[in-house]
Amino acid sequence: MNDATRPTDEEIEAAARVLYKDGGFYNWWRWSPNTKSYDEFAKSDPIGMNEFTAIVERMLMAAARTRPGR
Repeated sequence: MNDATRPTDEEIEAAARVLYKDGGFYNWWRWSPNTKSYDEFAKSDPIGMNEFTAIVERMLMAAARTRPGR
C-alpha cells in the first residue's frame, strides 16, 4: 500500500467521528449514544480509540481501491 492510497489523519478522524456518531444513534455501541462523546471516548479508552481509527482507516483504504485507475 503506497502513501497515495493512505488516507490522511484528518480524513480518518472525520470519518471516525461520523461513524461514531451514527453508531451511537443506531445503538451499535454498548453505551447510550449520549454517554460519551467522541472526544471523551478518545481520552477514556486510548486502546479502543486506536482500534476504532484503525478500522476506519482500513475502510477508507478499501474504498479508495475501488476508484477507477487504482
